[in-house]
Amino acid sequence: MKFNFDKIKKVGILIAILWLLSEIFIISPIAVSIGEDVAKNIGDSSTILEKIFINMSSFSSVTKLGKYFVSGKFMLLTVVHTIFWLIIMVIAVMKSRDNEYQDIEHGSADWAKNGEQYSILSKKEGIILAKENFLPLNKRGNINVLVVGGSGSGKSASYVKPNVKNCLGSYIFTDPKGELYDDTAGYLKERGYEIKLLNLVNPESSDCYNPLAHVRSEIDVDIIANTIIKGQKDGAGSSSNDPYWDNTSESLLKALIFYLLSCRPPEEQNLASCAEMVRAASSDGNSSTLHEIMNKLPENSPARRNFNNVAMASDKTFSTILSSLQSKLGKFDSKVIADVTSSDTIDFDEIATKKIALYVVASDTHSAYDFLLTIFFSQLIQQLYDYADKHGGKLTVPAFFMLDEFVNIGQIPDFDKKISTSRSRAISFSVVVQNLEQLKAVYEKTHETIIGNCDTLLFLGSPSYSTLEYFSKQLGEKTISHYNVTHNRKAYTGQTTGFSDSDQIMGRALMTPDELRRMEGDKCIILERGVKPIKADKYYYYEDKNYLQQLKSAAIDHNGYECPDRGNYRIFNPNNPYVDKQTEINNTKIEELMNDLFVDASESNSEKKVEDNKESINDNKFTKIDLLEDTGLGVGTEDTSEVDFDDIDIGEELRKKYAELFADDDNAEF
Repeated sequence: MKFNFDKIKKVGILIAILWLLSEIFIISPIAVSIGEDVAKNIGDSSTILEKIFINMSSFSSVTKLGKYFVSGKFMLLTVVHTIFWLIIMVIAVMKSRDNEYQDIEHGSADWAKNGEQYSILSKKEGIILAKENFLPLNKRGNINVLVVGGSGSGKSASYVKPNVKNCLGSYIFTDPKGELYDDTAGYLKERGYEIKLLNLVNPESSDCYNPLAHVRSEIDVDIIANTIIKGQKDGAGSSSNDPYWDNTSESLLKALIFYLLSCRPPEEQNLASCAEMVRAASSDGNSSTLHEIMNKLPENSPARRNFNNVAMASDKTFSTILSSLQSKLGKFDSKVIADVTSSDTIDFDEIATKKIALYVVASDTHSAYDFLLTIFFSQLIQQLYDYADKHGGKLTVPAFFMLDEFVNIGQIPDFDKKISTSRSRAISFSVVVQNLEQLKAVYEKTHETIIGNCDTLLFLGSPSYSTLEYFSKQLGEKTISHYNVTHNRKAYTGQTTGFSDSDQIMGRALMTPDELRRMEGDKCIILERGVKPIKADKYYYYEDKNYLQQLKSAAIDHNGYECPDRGNYRIFNPNNPYVDKQTEINNTKIEELMNDLFVDASESNSEKKVEDNKESINDNKFTKIDLLEDTGLGVGTEDTSEVDFDDIDIGEELRKKYAELFADDDNAEF
């Protein structure tokens, strides 16, 4: 309800006129009549009434207000009279209010018309939603977009690819088939972007991502271990209903990660090393290997604390824990996966400081590596948030996450909290799903929060009824007039005896689920907070002929991606640890030994060395023959003992040299 000030003005004027007239023709005669009777001490009520009528008819009461002590009576009556009319005024004002919901009692939903949406949206600048409907980057509220569209509705063609055109900042794309990279990476590279590719479908053509290289706190280790253990329930190593095995496996994995980060060199700090440590401990039941290396650590170290959670288990239980963890880490046994995850070529901080296009290619036909995607995006988002918090509260270069097939990433920890605070940090999330059931399945408890933190909803079409029903309700209801005519007929003859008509006010959905299902394929619906729903034409990238030509001329194949230098990594084996310094010393000693024992084959010394060795061998040979003759053994012409003696001398020489080199080793044995 709201006030109609024009009506109030008219009512006020009317009441003021009535008040004045009643003052002159009613209040004044009454006041004069009462005043005269009081002055003359007359108490007859019939006389007073008679005088009132006489004074009313003579119109002379106003001239007598100053006589017979009338003024006091007049003032009192005027106050009462005025209060009466004020009450009338209030009642009249209340009754004059307009009915705000008149003709819209059942709803006021309607489409945005005549450019109403441009109070918030833009025609040319920002994130492309549809033709002539752009989302400005400087709008109030967040710039997160929830895109819902079934298979073939144009999620990539009408939303993701068009938004590459404007080069608004750094981009992070999920690219299930690699087609987005093929079509757009060359275009962005020509415009100064640095291109990065994490390819889990063809790891040989991929940048490297080592989760352990991005660990900055114990919470990061918790996320990695929790995601690996509990993010693979449907695959190999799936856990039972008893949470004990998951919890103990997680504690053991955290202990291994903390050990690698604190005790091993960077090239051995990788998840493949964790898998190897578990395998080494599992072989032949040799679980004492882990106990030995962990017991050397301080009691308060994170590795020791987590290992203590499983250290007291019986041998059989500990063996089962090892088997469970080994199955979870089995994917890192693959050399191609170990190559990709054991070194790191993606600098997350650079995404915040310069224009980078990062493509993440992962299979849309299986979920084998979804857990790795979960860790990747969790660390990436958190590191960008940390960078913003340390550099004035926002990224130097805005970051736009274009997350096609969002649910394939898995459940990113605390994503509902991240998306709710992204606006101030210059981060935008475009969450792209086929239907809302997918989102609910992965984010069962927080999907409504995620949807609620997307100020913009873009509906491209879907066959899912629950999704259609949701958007139908979001569009709202409008009020319609339903005209009904009823014909009265005789029961037996059917003869019309009359009719009646009625005009009913009722509500209906702006678009029913069925109407949404049948919506034209080139249309989309935009729901923007603060404006009426917008029905618009989709912005297909291939309809922009100039842009299409630029994309085609710059197209490149993601399978031909030139991998950067991946560096060197090692897999740590606790039964055969690699020690750089000792290895170098031993290599040097062995080289010196070989030089002493064998001929130097270099051109400058070869002839001299050969002659010297011949003389030495001959002298040695004759000495041995003389010795044999002295002992009575003798030597036959066909006897091969000469060669055997030579072999014995060489073996003896090796023993002597070995004793000289490793005399300080108590256990030295040749």
